[in-house]
Amino acid sequence: MPCRSHATRRAGAPGGPRAARSTIAAATIAAMFAGIAPSACTRVSETQRFPVVSERLTIARTVPEQGAVIARDAQLDFCFSGRVDPRALDDFDATLSSGLVSFDAQLELQLFAWRPPGASVGDSDAAWCPGSVLSVRPKSLLRPGVLYHLRLQPSAVGWAGEQLDVSGPGWIHNDDGSAFLLEFTVDPEALDTDTDGDTDGDTDGTDTDGPEAPAPTLRDLFAAGQVFASDNPACSCHRDGDDLARARLDLRDPDRAFADLVLATELQATGYPMVAPRRPAESYLVQTLLRDPDGTALYGVLGDPMPPDEPLAYPQMVALVRWIEGGALP
Repeated sequence: MPCRSHATRRAGAPGGPRAARSTIAAATIAAMFAGIAPSACTRVSETQRFPVVSERLTIARTVPEQGAVIARDAQLDFCFSGRVDPRALDDFDATLSSGLVSFDAQLELQLFAWRPPGASVGDSDAAWCPGSVLSVRPKSLLRPGVLYHLRLQPSAVGWAGEQLDVSGPGWIHNDDGSAFLLEFTVDPEALDTDTDGDTDGDTDGTDTDGPEAPAPTLRDLFAAGQVFASDNPACSCHRDGDDLARARLDLRDPDRAFADLVLATELQATGYPMVAPRRPAESYLVQTLLRDPDGTALYGVLGDPMPPDEPLAYPQMVALVRWIEGGALP
């Protein structure tokens, strides 16, 4: 991953209430005993520090806001105050309903905000959310003029194990436990016609706006002006034959980079593969490029974030995510 210099600050692994978190510590310890350093342009610390996590994770913003009127195809976004562990969530944690009728929805976690708020496609000029974004996508178009309720279970856990604060506005508490309740109405003026031309509320996956743009490839990221371009100084240590970073991740050309990023099977320090095609939040490449508010690496990333001197430009981060979302093609 992009970097400029060697530096070491801390090492650790996310903690949390779910048993899956133990795999992170196990992977890290196994790598250390095997003498294998995680892929990063940095030296591995000799000691592991696990500071006490006292902060709380909060829902900083929702899109739409409570009581808003939205478009039929709008994406429902929960913006969190910090990074969320992808293993803490699944599709059963959100329930979309109207009256007594429930609707299927799919959850997707953006480790950082790489889409505009409320939109399933498109790019922002900058991250609109300070932490991770949990996007809820209804699997069918919503009905015009109907009041909907979206209930989110308090399952989210911060990247470093921060518990979710359920005391703020929007949280309800009853005998069944706690949940965040978001209410909204679909624009009553919206046409009651689906993308497949009928009015049954389902879609067949066709796109009436024409064919989709081809998925980006790794070779595209090596083009002039892109993140892995040969003149990008942020990647220089991964092209230098005298630097250990190149042995861990070779960015001299797309073929070598593809072998190290996508074909590699070993798990990295956080318990994730270097790149998980179509799952950017579960890719170590993305995790190691992010920073905490204090500028240090995410909890569980050994050493400094990459590049150590300054964060990778937001458009380049989005380009990497788009490549992974598209299947991490060579």
